[in-house]
Amino acid sequence: MRAGEIGLLTSAGIARVRVYLKPKVGLLSTGDELVELGNKPRHGQLVNSNIYILTARLQELDCEPVPIGIGRDSHDSIVEMLRTGLKTDLLISTGGVSVGEKDYVHECLQSLGFIKKFCKVAIKPGKPVLFGTVGETPVFGLPGNPVSSAATFELFAKPALRLLAGYPDQSPQMVRAELTGAVTPGRKREAFLWGYLKQIVLDFFFTPASRQGSGQNRSIQGANALLPLPPDEEEWKPGRRVEVMLLYSST
Repeated sequence: MRAGEIGLLTSAGIARVRVYLKPKVGLLSTGDELVELGNKPRHGQLVNSNIYILTARLQELDCEPVPIGIGRDSHDSIVEMLRTGLKTDLLISTGGVSVGEKDYVHECLQSLGFIKKFCKVAIKPGKPVLFGTVGETPVFGLPGNPVSSAATFELFAKPALRLLAGYPDQSPQMVRAELTGAVTPGRKREAFLWGYLKQIVLDFFFTPASRQGSGQNRSIQGANALLPLPPDEEEWKPGRRVEVMLLYSST
């Protein structure tokens, strides 16, 4: 509730109302290549940026992030951390959901009674995404790449969190805008491009980030919208009217 709602309730003499609790969201990163912020990465290592990206995003969505830590590439390590994460309202893990030799997350979840709803989606970025439940706890397995993880969070985890938080509408807020730069759809998968939506007078304009792709972490810096691009289409030229997904809704 905001100040206006609280003022209306108090002026009507209402002291108690029923509300939804903020969802507690477990965050688990996986991979021997990850190091915590503050530690200098060695050759082949990466700072665990996913935990900070998702923590910040959850706080923006009025959720309570519960960092679990880094699960190392072993069955026992990941299972132990999954057990901890399953005590929250919803669990998000990043990494370990592809087809690599050390991608253990799906296997470890199955040992805990995981019921898979879907695995792999024909989108870019973010094809290796996993969703299911363990008991009554929803579990999302997102890609380890930060850009793919951020995109699949917006597309799949965010609607689930809105449902848990009691919002009547979980669908993304779409805005019609004019495209300011040319974009090329993919051949086989629906693509989602990061970009910047700006209102000028009564119209909206969408500018795609100059760098796209799973390895381009700068593409999400400052981005406030995603542009869905269906596969197998010709180049979209500047001036085209498009539907973009607003990431930061006023509601």
